[in-house]
Amino acid sequence: MSICIKEKRKRQGEDVTKAFGYAKEALGYVAKFRTPPTPNVYEVWYRYAEGQLQALRDQLSYAVNDAQTADYELLLKLYNQYFSTNDTGELSYQLGEQLSFAIGNVESIISDQLTAQDEFKTAIGSASDAIDHQDKDVSPDILQACLASILDSNKQMQRQLSKMASRLDESRNQVGQLRENFIESQKKLMTDPLTGVGNRLFFDNCLNNAIESPDRAKRHVFLLLIDLDNFKLVNDSFGHSTGDQVLKYVSLHLQRLVVGGSVARYGGDEFAVFITTDNLNDGVQHGDAICQFFAKNRLSVNQTGEMLGKLTTSIGGALLRSEDSSSSWFERADRLLYSSKNAGRNRVMVERKIK
Repeated sequence: MSICIKEKRKRQGEDVTKAFGYAKEALGYVAKFRTPPTPNVYEVWYRYAEGQLQALRDQLSYAVNDAQTADYELLLKLYNQYFSTNDTGELSYQLGEQLSFAIGNVESIISDQLTAQDEFKTAIGSASDAIDHQDKDVSPDILQACLASILDSNKQMQRQLSKMASRLDESRNQVGQLRENFIESQKKLMTDPLTGVGNRLFFDNCLNNAIESPDRAKRHVFLLLIDLDNFKLVNDSFGHSTGDQVLKYVSLHLQRLVVGGSVARYGGDEFAVFITTDNLNDGVQHGDAICQFFAKNRLSVNQTGEMLGKLTTSIGGALLRSEDSSSSWFERADRLLYSSKNAGRNRVMVERKIK
């Protein structure tokens, strides 16, 4: 057996051992915190044990290590935040079934109408043949029978036309409802359930849409990445419920401060804003407005009135370039975000021009 094959099998064995360890740890958390052993809950615990989603670990660490409590509501919220996009297939299946039904209805209408037309043509053809096979002097009875057959077929076709109009209205309503269902499902799939702004799927969609837009060369597009400074301390000191209220507060005011822009929560306390503008200074101006607003407002806990202090933000922004991919654009904004944090936090670093 070659050394390469041995090494490959060894790595596969290590992967299986790790996966088994993660599964065992996840089941341990299920038992320890008495959470329902549903697939969604298990996935959150498994990914926490795996440790590859740092934002998820940060959000759950306080509950696991300090508060010693992790309820079903918290786990469901985390599942919806990080993994709910897995429901895309089910929603697509449901919409596909509805669309199939609507198309089938239209096909049935067309088939019935074609049948009525064929019957009308047959009636006319039969009447014509009957007259052709008679002597020159066609009897009134023959003419009357032929006319009656044509009129009867015509009435049937008229009834079918009326029925078709009614069924087309019904199909139009079905298609309209299908469109509403599709729009609603897209909103659900792309909305963060906690804050109401876009989720990670929405963020990725905005990135790709900006890259693929045929108008990208005509206007300036900024990506601002916003990180809440020391947000973990809020969760550790006041609990996740207070942390959730802070995230809602931030989301509400981000939408207010960037009217016309798109806001997404793409990580635990990480937000993104997409701004399309004709003004090259808008990226910096919006970043400054966001940073200054949060820095000047002191927050308190609703239930107790205890002061949380200032909520500051670090912001990095990149201007979309003609050669950019979604990853290169994001990486530049991300580097500037971390430059803001490393420079002391509570500051904005945004590209002012295309280099």
